[in-house]
Amino acid sequence: MMQPDTAVDRALPRLVAEASPDLHTVTGADGVYHYASSAGLAPFGWEPADVVGDGQALFAHPDDRPLVEDARQDALAGKGEAVTAVWRFRCHNGSYRWVEARSRLVETRDGALVVSALRDIAERRKVEHDLIRQAGTDPLTGVANRTVFMDRLRQALRRLERRDGLVAVLFLDLDRFKLVNDSLGHGVGDAVLLQMAERLLQVLRPEDTLARLGGDEFAVVIEDMTSADEAVALGARIIEAGRAPFLVGDEQFVCTTSAGIAVSTDARRSAEALLQEADLALYRAKDRGRDRADVFDEDLRTRAVGRLSTERMLRRAIAEERLRVAYQPVVELATGQTVAVEALVRVWDPETARLIPAESFIEVAEETGLLTAMDDWVLWQVIAQATAWRELFAGHSFADVAINVTARHLAEAGFAQLVIDDLAAHGLPTESLQVEVTERVLMEASNSAMTGLTLLRDAGVKVGLDDFGTGYSSLSYLRMFPLDFVKIDRSFMHGLEAGDVERAIVASIVDLSHALGMAVVAEGVETHAQVDCLIELGCDRAQGFHFAAAGPASAVEERVLRASAAAVG
Repeated sequence: MMQPDTAVDRALPRLVAEASPDLHTVTGADGVYHYASSAGLAPFGWEPADVVGDGQALFAHPDDRPLVEDARQDALAGKGEAVTAVWRFRCHNGSYRWVEARSRLVETRDGALVVSALRDIAERRKVEHDLIRQAGTDPLTGVANRTVFMDRLRQALRRLERRDGLVAVLFLDLDRFKLVNDSLGHGVGDAVLLQMAERLLQVLRPEDTLARLGGDEFAVVIEDMTSADEAVALGARIIEAGRAPFLVGDEQFVCTTSAGIAVSTDARRSAEALLQEADLALYRAKDRGRDRADVFDEDLRTRAVGRLSTERMLRRAIAEERLRVAYQPVVELATGQTVAVEALVRVWDPETARLIPAESFIEVAEETGLLTAMDDWVLWQVIAQATAWRELFAGHSFADVAINVTARHLAEAGFAQLVIDDLAAHGLPTESLQVEVTERVLMEASNSAMTGLTLLRDAGVKVGLDDFGTGYSSLSYLRMFPLDFVKIDRSFMHGLEAGDVERAIVASIVDLSHALGMAVVAEGVETHAQVDCLIELGCDRAQGFHFAAAGPASAVEERVLRASAAAVG
């Protein structure tokens, strides 16, 4: 070991240095070590004799040597001010440990020296790395989270400025995943998500970015493609990977995947817009039957613009109090009497002086969350109208008013009880209100939504399944839910007279519903021949243009009172 000279002794008292757990060093202006404390070197596996006389570069990671050189030069020019640098110090076994070095200039009779204190921060760096990783990682699956995904997508789009190619986004989720969560538990659901993430990583390239955006939603950023066909092919592989059964414990089940694809060659596109396009394509894939991938195109772009226009129209209509309720009669087929009405929301358009039907805006209202506010308004209008009818129709057979309710509404804390209390406050029996939900609402409803539905039914409110046959279309689902009646979708009416298939389906629905104690209502009835077929098949009730279109409350009143007068006469 080289003996430190008197200048070094004055710069750094040896006793202090040797008592410190940090590594204390003295280097010359050329970066050669004049001194290194033995206690501080021990964790790195070196002795002072191994270090003194050699340059700093020999012990710095090759990637960090410019940083070490810059720090020394800054210290030499700093007139005694401390300079801090973080770099990797080589250990005797060839590995590297992170250190934080604080260095300052000390002027001596023999020239300028740099005195440094190097602290081992390997554990701190590990903690920092873990925190950074956790901040950008989905805790369940270990893939990137939304924050990292959006950052990678923005970077990929920016790189289009420097090179040709395509950037694609794949937005996907698992079909009917809510059913898995609600029926088998969140533990099984988490296991399915973990397996799906593993499958996706096997399908994707190492340079692709996979992220979990939340729930059962995943997204992928893909770069360096020459055509959109490559993204479509990848989407097909992802769909195929989702079809394999998931194994959780002793359970085995299938949970397919739907995907939306959006591509761009424009570096000016925003990441948010591209992700939104993929989301719209995903919704179309689901509308077309699920278990498939769809690509965003001009048709979807046109629809997106139209949806934005519809959303603005709805917000204005709500603010300007232009919502209306139309009532469509429901007829008892055996007697021809009007025994109920379905309340349907409409929007008054002052420019055309007409009512806009729900099918023109209901999907947008649901997606934007406006439907909840609209349903609230309809509910209170219906209860007020039913109260008036109760007095007007005293002694008549007419009784029930049906409203449509969303899963979001049912899941709201206190909604079901609020309905029950409001009926009581108006003196209406709970049996006079019907609540209709679609198959999709039931199959994707959360536990809290099902609790709300059950509370309403237990209180006496009648619960019906609307548009049956358009969604999951399994008769076995009828026994899974608390239902009083089933409404057969209007699509089965058109072929009821001519086709054996529609007739057989309607007959099956009627028979099973009756076996389960449920009444059956047919929607969209337009001809007398359809009525005859429904009566023959044992259907209980029907509604449609054959009987009456949806209209104002006054039309219902006229119909009921006229029928009652005819019966008396």
